[in-house]
Amino acid sequence: MSLNSKIIILCGGRGKRLGNITKRIPKPLVKVGKISIIEHKLNYYKKQGLENFIFCIGYKGNILKKFLEKKCKKPIFYDGGINSGILKRIYLAKKNITSSTIVSYGDTLAKINFRDLLSKHKKSKAVLSIVVAPILNPFGVVDWNTKGRLIEFREKPVLNHFIGYAVIEPNFFNYLNKRIINQKNGKGMVNAIQKLILKRMVNVYKFKGLQLTVNSPNELKEAKKKIGKYFTF
Repeated sequence: MSLNSKIIILCGGRGKRLGNITKRIPKPLVKVGKISIIEHKLNYYKKQGLENFIFCIGYKGNILKKFLEKKCKKPIFYDGGINSGILKRIYLAKKNITSSTIVSYGDTLAKINFRDLLSKHKKSKAVLSIVVAPILNPFGVVDWNTKGRLIEFREKPVLNHFIGYAVIEPNFFNYLNKRIINQKNGKGMVNAIQKLILKRMVNVYKFKGLQLTVNSPNELKEAKKKIGKYFTF
């Protein structure tokens, strides 16, 4: 069944941490198994009923655009160049955010039930919903007072982290100034979330399913091991 929601896919970054791999191609076209990261994402999104794709491109954008035009029906593109931050890239697509809109980082694969995500977001009446997942911290975490006395020690605690998926409302940018919107890298998104938290406008969607992030050569290596073995989109 088709979902009416649009999905913004952020795929304009340089992918520097992947080294030589992204000197030739943009990170979304890096292969994990037999197909690229972006193809894994699109295949899963289409299975979930998502058909309205908005791509925020930048680094080697022309290569990515030519590829995606063959894979999608009437895709929409916004080119923020190489240096735009995450929030600025989303802002460029503002006129197409006319209803609850999903936002997805281009390097994360997660088997999210988008119908459920949208439903819970709308019930929350929040301006923003972020998808979070538990992660086991491999270290003992400590805290101390001003006198240097240890006041807390937690051995390998389970923490919650943002996994690069969100839902935003059309009025999302009404609460943000240009300084925040134009901040580099992910700083603008972080400050936007923090500002909306103070206004109690951020909802949390808890996700415990399968996920992969491809940011570094080691993560790419692990993703290649998992895809097709016990992680199938």
